[in-house]
Amino acid sequence: MKKMFVVALAALAIVACENKQKPRNQQEILDSVEAMKPSADRFPVIKIDSPSVNLGTITEGDTIYHTYRFSNAGNMPLAISNVVASCGCTTPSYTTNLIAPGEQGFIKVMFNSKNKEGKVHKTITVHANTNPAEQVFSFNVEVLKKQQ
Repeated sequence: MKKMFVVALAALAIVACENKQKPRNQQEILDSVEAMKPSADRFPVIKIDSPSVNLGTITEGDTIYHTYRFSNAGNMPLAISNVVASCGCTTPSYTTNLIAPGEQGFIKVMFNSKNKEGKVHKTITVHANTNPAEQVFSFNVEVLKKQQ
């Protein structure tokens, strides 16, 4: 019984090793990268209903969040490489995996109003494999002075 178990285990190991995927050669890798490059008739498109939003009124020192939801209206996978806020008081997070055509992604921003007062306008620049390569989202918020 013990020998039979060892033989079965060895056979399984051999079969598993034979089913490994062969490494791709350099040309196959270059071809797949080339196929992912946008062209005049193939590219991802960020489609968003409201790239600019009004977040209302908050009190100085409050933190507010907003999530921009968008879809890929193009015909290639969308890859966001970076999202940059116009100042350190705004922190973005975003979808980091590829977004297939027709699928949705997000950019979530956190705005900290500490030491801010009055009408505030902030921008978020999205760097992606779109044409143009940069998209700008924005928000407005009015920050009221904190009562002492």
